[in-house]
Amino acid sequence: MQGAHTMFNAKRSISFWVVTVFLAISMVLLIMGQAMALFNYDFAVSLGLQEDVEEVGEFGVQLNRAFGAGDTFVYIPLIALSIAGLVLKKRWALITTAAVMGISAYWATTVAFMLWFLVGVPGYSFMPGPEYWVIISVYIVFGVWGVVYLMFHGDRIIN
Repeated sequence: MQGAHTMFNAKRSISFWVVTVFLAISMVLLIMGQAMALFNYDFAVSLGLQEDVEEVGEFGVQLNRAFGAGDTFVYIPLIALSIAGLVLKKRWALITTAAVMGISAYWATTVAFMLWFLVGVPGYSFMPGPEYWVIISVYIVFGVWGVVYLMFHGDRIIN
């Protein structure tokens, strides 16, 4: 039992906490907004985590649900594995965390361009507020930073 006590109470690097907290917050948001969109899209809309059909059209709803499926079956499990592996100080967690960081940057970049390209498309009237651009920017910057950090300093997170 002493090993588990040391593992969870050992002093952790700032990078460990930054990455782990980001992953944990992301997982909660993805479960509430993206996974929920698969099963009850209207509930995800009521939480403010998806856009209403009147703003994005039926095509937009199904596109959002498709992103939700990818997030539910790939992104969320990789985040959960990454958190568990980082807490347990497993070297493989650097690989899953790098995958999560890459997905984060790619996903946010795709969404940013989708929002830009959809302006003026018939049946699409959604105009994202500044909070969307802040979140998108955070995911792009954090994702790219995370991959680069893990390439050069990943050991600091698990040691």
